[in-house]
Formats: sequence, C-alpha cells, structure tokens
Amino acid sequence: MQEEIVRIVFGEAETANVWFYAEIVFRTLVMYLYTIFLARMVGHDAIGQIGPFEFVLVIAVGSAAGDPMFYPDVGLLQGILVITVVVLLHRATGALLARSSRVESLVEGDPLLVVKDGRVVEEALGSGALSLRELLALLRVESVRDVGEVEAAYFENNGKLSVFRYPAEKAKRSRSTEPLRTQR
Repeated sequence: MQEEIVRIVFGEAETANVWFYAEIVFRTLVMYLYTIFLARMVGHDAIGQIGPFEFVLVIAVGSAAGDPMFYPDVGLLQGILVITVVVLLHRATGALLARSSRVESLVEGDPLLVVKDGRVVEEALGSGALSLRELLALLRVESVRDVGEVEAAYFENNGKLSVFRYPAEKAKRSRSTEPLRTQR
C-alpha cells in the first residue's frame, strides 16, 4: 500500500529523483517558450478572445493537470511541479511585459491597421491574421454600413476591432459591409 502511494505521488521509481525533476523544469521552460512562439505564428483569429500569452497558460496547465490523472507513470508531484513552473513563468513573463513594451510587442503582438481613411488596407489582410470577409463582419458588429464611415480601424491582439469613425458630415461611400447576398 505504501509503495502504491509513493508511486502515485512521485511517479515510477526510475523517474522519482531530483535530476528528473530538474529535467521537468527544463522541459517545461522549453515547451512554454515554444508554445508562445507557435501561438504568435497561428495569429489572433485562431486563438480567439485571449492573447497568445493566456492561450499558452491554458494549454500548459490543462496538459499538466491531465497527465497525472490518467498516466500511471506520471506522479502527482511531477504534474504539480509542471503547473507550478508554468504559473511562475507566466508571472515572470507578465512582469517582463509590464516593464518592456518591446517584449510585450514580441509576445502579444501589435494591433494591425486594417482600415485607413475610409479604405481597407489590403496589404494587412491575407497575412493569416484577418480576411476581408472577417473584417467586414467585424465592421458590421460595430454597426458600420460602409467602410467609408471609418477613419481608422485596428484589429487588436484579442481578436476585436477598434473602430474610429469620421464625424457624420465627413463620412463617404466606399465599400458596403453588407454580405453580397443581401445587397440590393
């Protein structure tokens, strides 16, 4: 019975040593950084309403919490160590982001200018971040009927659109945001 409790807490005998726990910390650090890199490559639309930083936290903690639950060779202490290291990395990264706008830009990304002076910035689209169809849908959510109403719009890191409208007297007709099927 005592042997089983030791195995459950520490894992299999061959992995229940200080060197393996140091290896877990190293592996966690590498996977954390690599996952942030991949999340940045995937782009805003694939991640949704959270940034790559939070996405990595959710994935890492979920995986670390799940492994000891159903892999008998993964001890509870190993899972707890991974979660602890991930949370500490998250806190350290958060502190670094608060102190350095350059690091924040690297990790979280920058807003993308998608409408300027009532025109869609075509070069900003198709880079994997946002398509024209998605942009028009986001503009409709903001009650924009025509792109010409918009002085500037930014696709934010969280997947939302920030819209700065022209005053009503300066708005012009440019491109309807209505879906093609509903246009008359």
